[in-house]
Amino acid sequence: MQALLQALDGCPAMRGYVLDDQGNLRRHVAVFVDGAMARDRVCLSDAVTSGSEIYVVQALSGG
Repeated sequence: MQALLQALDGCPAMRGYVLDDQGNLRRHVAVFVDGAMARDRVCLSDAVTSGSEIYVVQALSGG
């Protein structure tokens, strides 16, 4: 997953939305790989294949 998110370097606005200044996933963002929530939010080591479906979702809260 790390290589996939590094591809965001070409889109700075999207990169800033998904990753923080240290390259970690932001707390308010959830990433799903093939229907399962990504487990490694720091090293981004979750496996991704060429056929994987990736969903990036903003976590919402409120009442």
